[in-house]
Amino acid sequence: MTQILWQQSDDQRIGESTVALGVFDGVHVGHQTLIRDAVETAADEGVSCCVVTFDRDPDQIVTPKHAAPQLTDLHDKLMLLSELGPDVILVVPFDDRLAAMPPHSFIDNVLMRVLTPRVVMVGVDFRFGARASGDVATLKACGARDGFEVVAHQLVTREGAPVTSTRIRGLVDSGDVKTTARLLGRPHRLHGEVVPGMARGRTLGAPTANIAFDERMALPGPGVYAARVIHQGRVYRAAVSSGLPPTFADSTSRFEAHLLDFDGDLYGSTLTVEFVDRIGAHRQYDNERALARAIGDFIADVRTSVSL
Repeated sequence: MTQILWQQSDDQRIGESTVALGVFDGVHVGHQTLIRDAVETAADEGVSCCVVTFDRDPDQIVTPKHAAPQLTDLHDKLMLLSELGPDVILVVPFDDRLAAMPPHSFIDNVLMRVLTPRVVMVGVDFRFGARASGDVATLKACGARDGFEVVAHQLVTREGAPVTSTRIRGLVDSGDVKTTARLLGRPHRLHGEVVPGMARGRTLGAPTANIAFDERMALPGPGVYAARVIHQGRVYRAAVSSGLPPTFADSTSRFEAHLLDFDGDLYGSTLTVEFVDRIGAHRQYDNERALARAIGDFIADVRTSVSL
């Protein structure tokens, strides 16, 4: 079982390790390849495998107004990293002090303080240290000084382009959650709380849960999606509307989910939404009857296209 440690001032040493180092937002197929290589190398070397990552996207500290939306929250990221089989995940709190560290100080205070790395694996585009001034060449210079090898993984390519968190965020924003799932190796998912809405769905024959998601997360662009919704361990097919519906000018609900074959009260519940496919665009309907027919068509599409 993977041990999750937080870097603190009184850290105990983890010892000799093969290290996978990165932000790993999304834990996409490229990240998975790198970490599996680190796990296999550690086994061959007879040492532990340690994934070193951060408690947040560094840009949330360095350039908070321009920080990219996140593909995974910390809980999901740690769970997905654990599933890849490292012995230890070291979570480093990223703060102003860390952001200001020169690259060599970063290695001294983040890696060497608790680890004795034999091999450090990163993506070929890895940057670190103050103002992202350190790169793979800098890391190799640190390795020559401190006695570890550096392996820079080339970016994994899928469907004609490198797999990066930036590319996946663009796909999510455009609504292409189907391609997103192939690059992540699983559907894009969000966790949100059910909050009160205007209860219009019930009058249209399809009661909906209004879901409030963390705005720092990567939210799918406007449209109607086929999805799976997990509530209290049970999985439901769902039709999810993302964005403000144009038919109702006074609407304030940005995400509404109709759970097929669910009957009950969801207010205050936390739901996990897995986006399977975008099945339609928003449009303005002339009347509620036309809207109800369209909703019925979307629900029928979800019933036949989403597996449980």
